[in-house]
Amino acid sequence: MADALATLASMIKVNKQEDVKPIQMSIYEAPAHCYNLEEEEENDDHPWYHDILIYVRNREYPDQATENDKRMLRRLASDYVLDEKVLYKRRKDQVLLRCIDAVEAKKILEEVHEGVCGTHANGFTMARQIMRFGYYWSTMEGDCINCAKRCHKCQIYGDKINVPPSPLHVMTSP
Repeated sequence: MADALATLASMIKVNKQEDVKPIQMSIYEAPAHCYNLEEEEENDDHPWYHDILIYVRNREYPDQATENDKRMLRRLASDYVLDEKVLYKRRKDQVLLRCIDAVEAKKILEEVHEGVCGTHANGFTMARQIMRFGYYWSTMEGDCINCAKRCHKCQIYGDKINVPPSPLHVMTSP
């Protein structure tokens, strides 16, 4: 360890008069922004589409929204339709998908992956199936991929892509 510090000190030139503060680092199992999103979801009792719902219903912006935020919200809200209390996202082919929160999304993921649709599908296929059933949430594709990665049966019985189907035999040219 001392050798590594000496090598590092020889690579960096530091003025003797200035104090250099060390950088404190922490190692996490997932990227930091994932922890921020999980903390926000735990602290916030509103679903992910709350701001869009309020804008579509009342044409009101969230508190402390900048002009850029207001412009982005107007652009996003153009793809959403409100029917009584249910918010729908309009796809490009004009099909309406019901917006759901994280609790419903988790139930739907489990049901589609293990139950209704038969086989354990991969993430992209699962996302398409869920959209075919008429549901939508903002992180749907990433959640489907993570669900398939965490499934124990999928990991055990899945295809071994990088393994040859039979032993390879070396052949020399004549």
